[in-house]
Amino acid sequence: MHITLINMPWASIDFPSLALGILKRRVTDEFPADRVDVVHANLDYLDWITERVGLTRAEYEFCWSSYFTGYSEWIFSSALYDDPHWRDSEFADLVLGTVPEEMLAKGRALHALAPEYVADLVGRVLADGPDVVAFSTTFAQNSAVLAAARLVKHLAPHVTVVLGGGNCDGPQGAALHRGFPFVDFVCRGEGEVAFPQLLACVRDSADPSGVPGLCWRDAQGISHANPMSAAPLPPSALVMPDYTDYFEQHAAARAGSLAEPHLVVESSRGCWWGEKHHCTFCGLNGSFMEFRSKSPDRFVDELIEMTERHRVLNVAVADNILDMTYLRSAVPRLVEAGYDLRISYEIKSNMRREQLASLIEAGVHYVQPGIESLSGRVLGLMDKGVTGCQNVRMLRDAQSVGLGVVWNYLFGFPGETEEDYDPVIRQLPALQHLTPPSDVTRIAIERFSPYFNRPELGFGELRPAAHYAVIYDLPERDLHDMAYLFDAAHRGITAVCAERLQKAVDTWRGSHAHGRLTQCDLGDSVVLTNTRPGFEWRSLRVEGWELSAFRLLEHPRTPRVLTGKLRAQGHAVTDEDVSLLIARWHAHGLLFEDGGAIVHVVPLAANQDLMRWVTSENAPALVPALLSDDTPGDAPGDASVLRCWRERDAEACGRSGMRLGDVPYEPLAARTLARLTVLGARHVALPAPVLLPHGRGADARQTVQALTHVRELTGHGISVDWEVDLGPDIERWHLFSHLHPPRTVAGPQGDAIVGQWRAAFHMNKCGYRRGRGFIEINDHRHGTLRRVVMADPNEGKLSALLAGAPADGFRPQEIDAFLKAGLVHRAGSLLWWMPSRILRWPAVV
Repeated sequence: MHITLINMPWASIDFPSLALGILKRRVTDEFPADRVDVVHANLDYLDWITERVGLTRAEYEFCWSSYFTGYSEWIFSSALYDDPHWRDSEFADLVLGTVPEEMLAKGRALHALAPEYVADLVGRVLADGPDVVAFSTTFAQNSAVLAAARLVKHLAPHVTVVLGGGNCDGPQGAALHRGFPFVDFVCRGEGEVAFPQLLACVRDSADPSGVPGLCWRDAQGISHANPMSAAPLPPSALVMPDYTDYFEQHAAARAGSLAEPHLVVESSRGCWWGEKHHCTFCGLNGSFMEFRSKSPDRFVDELIEMTERHRVLNVAVADNILDMTYLRSAVPRLVEAGYDLRISYEIKSNMRREQLASLIEAGVHYVQPGIESLSGRVLGLMDKGVTGCQNVRMLRDAQSVGLGVVWNYLFGFPGETEEDYDPVIRQLPALQHLTPPSDVTRIAIERFSPYFNRPELGFGELRPAAHYAVIYDLPERDLHDMAYLFDAAHRGITAVCAERLQKAVDTWRGSHAHGRLTQCDLGDSVVLTNTRPGFEWRSLRVEGWELSAFRLLEHPRTPRVLTGKLRAQGHAVTDEDVSLLIARWHAHGLLFEDGGAIVHVVPLAANQDLMRWVTSENAPALVPALLSDDTPGDAPGDASVLRCWRERDAEACGRSGMRLGDVPYEPLAARTLARLTVLGARHVALPAPVLLPHGRGADARQTVQALTHVRELTGHGISVDWEVDLGPDIERWHLFSHLHPPRTVAGPQGDAIVGQWRAAFHMNKCGYRRGRGFIEINDHRHGTLRRVVMADPNEGKLSALLAGAPADGFRPQEIDAFLKAGLVHRAGSLLWWMPSRILRWPAVV
């Protein structure tokens, strides 16, 4: 047989389909003589539509992320019903005010062209002669999948059409099968076992009534739904996906220049928290909540094998929640592997700082901790098992260790009141240095959630979300069974209160890029630095019994417990002393309070604002002038040492204890960095200007030594005070724009160049990462992503170039290629590697 698996829009262009990768692996194992192809129509569609009406990455992502409005599904409903104007006006009326006008116009253009695209795609698929065409459908893919399935069956009735995926779970799959007769089979639930069994039935013309969860038709065309399996698959049955087709297509498609490809892996299925306390609004996991986890060694081995095979270091873990035992098993193994991974994971928000730090060491740089709210009472209504203070602690500690956090602020829960939101809104200015939510969103009622299954929780009269009736021409019963989203009367806070929350979060998001609040622990005191708007102070020193209180408030405590612990440490404090301190610290924006408990909101100093990639064209320069000429200790010093500080803020650096002294300026930057790491340096000044032009007094080895230190310090997130002479070709500053901006650039245009450099700088603008036997380079210096993967099995060439290598050790063709790509700088007879190693990742603001 020839089996074709198709991933339709609006699947993300960054990620392969985990479901189809798994199915390809399973089918290949079960039927080794058969041909299995995966068509990533999401990548194909982006190429196809760009040639006709244009579609930017941002517009594609809007379509991909607009599932809850129905916008993305409506676009392909025209192809499903073969009408380029299918319910145009009805849908426009429905989304008025929720979809931006320009995107509605774009959507109408895409809607009109959808039938043409589906016809083109299906024609190409059928020309390859498949026997079975199977579609995975999840969230916003449904109408596109059905449109393509309809045309496949119309043009080639002999081809078997199969659907599976998240949109086919439980009654949804049965409704799809009943409502669309051109679909031969629907696999419900986990498909690793059922789909190969179905293929065997198709091959042998056998009775499919024994395949668990399968929907099929008898000779009279009547739809039947086999009972779903009563138990989920064990961990041993979870196979490693095959993504060969995706990476081949991604490299050749327009997506290759727009998005970095990712591996999608799974270490577990289900949710261990949901088994005990199913969050009231969560509809994930469908029929199987039971938590199952792969053995840690197997997961790590598979992950490393896939990165090596596909030469990709970005990894999205599809799990609903991290298996906490992995912290003692898989995490140490990933640390030992030593590869520069960028992993995203979903975790629980009550993890401690040391646990978060271990994730960073293992390559987990982004987490979705399910924060959802900062009100303990509302979190209780969700059955989240955490408090508002714990969620704030997560945001604080994640910033301390450099961990990116993705979260959304939800509202609209039965039983919530304005009194739950007023104190949170009032305290948000104190949190403007921490990662803000992506948005403020009223909860949706999702199938499989407790709110859907248990009307006594507050949502009694549910009806399919309004957009389904505009997109699909189906009876009410089938719409109800097919829908994943449901409408109900709004619960919880008023629209006025929700608007206040939205405005407060918008202010948070707008201020976040430049607001800082950090602490430097000097042992006998802590120096705090603040640049948040709304708080006038710039630096504070905390000492004495107040220092003990500050350290105790790393974790949420009530004032009474705080007072008791202070007294137990020998501090003679009164209740009034503690009350006055808390009031003062609230006024300074150092605390967050929820449910009677208090936690401080000050992360450790780690140049956090360098980790914010400001994308707004009107945003001010992210990197301000740091140390002024009159900063204490900033006079020119010994040319053989680096001057070091614990902070990069001018006022904070002037406080006693903040200057770390001098560190030997050694030829080996790695040795220097080791010393700086132990000291806790966050700002370093080079001893002398860097002279780039050969023949203008520049010594090649000194130039390379200086550039190497700037590159390595930048890569480690340490700010650098340095001066540079670019020579007569001053415009070549763009090639060095990934390095921390200098204090000065020599020449008559120097001030203008410094301003442009600061405005354009962000971390990892041009950086490299190491994998097993390869190096990946990501270059944003020219305005678009340039991704290059180089084989380097012994790390030979790169290791030689890092500290400057003689040019005569390379072939002329190699040198020309490096210079043309802007990957090396030639200093006299030396070649110097320009990209910095990517060790920390910026958050897009």
